[in-house]
Amino acid sequence: MPFTSLDFALFLGFVILLNWRLRAMITPYPPFLLLASLIFYLLGAPKFVPLLLVVALANWAASSRMTVEASPFYRKMVLAADITFCLSLLAFFKYFEFFFTSAESLGLRLDGLLTLPDIVYPVGMSFFTFQGLSLAIDRYRQPDSYRPTLLETCLFVSFFPTVLSGPIQRFQPFKDQLKKTKPESADLNLALVLILSGLFKKVALSSYLSEHIVRGVFQVPESYSALGVLAGIYGYSAQIYLDFSGYSDLARGVGLLIGFEVGINFDSPYLTTNIRDFWRRWHISLSSWLRDYLYLPLGGSKKGARFLNLLITQTLGGLWHGAHLRYLVWGLVHGLVLAFTHLVRDARIRRLRAWEAIGFKSWQIPQPNWPEAKKFICFLLTFNFVSFTWILFRAESFQRAADIARLAFDPTRPGLGAPVLAWVLVFLTLFGQKVGGSISRFFFDLQAKMNILVLSLWSAFWVIIIIKLGPDGVLPFIYFQY
Repeated sequence: MPFTSLDFALFLGFVILLNWRLRAMITPYPPFLLLASLIFYLLGAPKFVPLLLVVALANWAASSRMTVEASPFYRKMVLAADITFCLSLLAFFKYFEFFFTSAESLGLRLDGLLTLPDIVYPVGMSFFTFQGLSLAIDRYRQPDSYRPTLLETCLFVSFFPTVLSGPIQRFQPFKDQLKKTKPESADLNLALVLILSGLFKKVALSSYLSEHIVRGVFQVPESYSALGVLAGIYGYSAQIYLDFSGYSDLARGVGLLIGFEVGINFDSPYLTTNIRDFWRRWHISLSSWLRDYLYLPLGGSKKGARFLNLLITQTLGGLWHGAHLRYLVWGLVHGLVLAFTHLVRDARIRRLRAWEAIGFKSWQIPQPNWPEAKKFICFLLTFNFVSFTWILFRAESFQRAADIARLAFDPTRPGLGAPVLAWVLVFLTLFGQKVGGSISRFFFDLQAKMNILVLSLWSAFWVIIIIKLGPDGVLPFIYFQY
């Protein structure tokens, strides 16, 4: 049940109606919210509700066993068993077909032993599996912390605003917010701003780019000129940001309507000047999860192992997105460039320390005489690197990705161009990240002066405008497949 559907609007209205009536009642509220979350998931993926509950049960059982009284070795074995179980489930649904077809491509004939089953990937499984594992791992690290109940664990793993595509939550902040009993006008105001923002990004902007340039370029790039192919590449870069950040805005807005802050997932990632900062601002909940539960346990920035750890983390982060070598290569390339960025940063730090070692103050150290031009060049390099590596996400194969990249640099080739509006929307995607905070603040301040009737009419007006700007029918969110 996507956030952009009328069915979800009716479902959310019913939930909000009961939510604030029951929040003041400590006992009935968590069961009510769990029931609402399970109904939400049931309406979209009824076959996989048991799987959702199995993941919750496994992590609750593991976190319950890892008490402070248990030996460190026992806690480690319990955690290892939980991680193995959950990741095995995820790998089966996500990678079984990949392993099966890869084995056959290597000459291993499995037809006589196995038949490839018709496996449907459970929507949101990567997100709720990682969310459940974060609870168990945090419990392992702090065995004397609060022990979650089975009800709280099931609610945490299945929480309906985030179960399909995140942001990936942490248990303690989530639990603390269960205690909230009254809505705050500022939260409700911000929720409306975020919901309108998310709808505009998804329904109006992302859908237009998909229908008018991206789909055509990635299906038949041979029909387009170099400029048209470039518009498709940059258009997809804008589309995937608008689509996923739009979903995150909606998730955050829906969460605020029922009293939960789920966190910011995007922070102007395309305005960064290096890939290190990009990953601090893109899909923040996943980046921080990989940092806290993979990169740091591998050794983090310890001397001699940092670059290997970066490569492992980014490569596995690529595979998290899907069972295809394209995702692995995408993660590996990002890992290599991320390691290079760290090398450059380390060299700059060593240079500054060398100046300081011979008596120079920070303000006396020579600085580049073209800082703004340098920032702009670094921005262009980073944005183009990110945009061209997104080709691996959208293309159907390596060959198709290579064709698209090659055609983008063949200026003599005749073919279709791109609508001017497509280029305008790519620019607006970048410009919006620069001024989006100011626009949100303007709407927030303006809405704060409205009474409930005017605010309702105002919101309805913008929803109607956004729907009119969008196409008939809205495509599923891109990250539902991950």
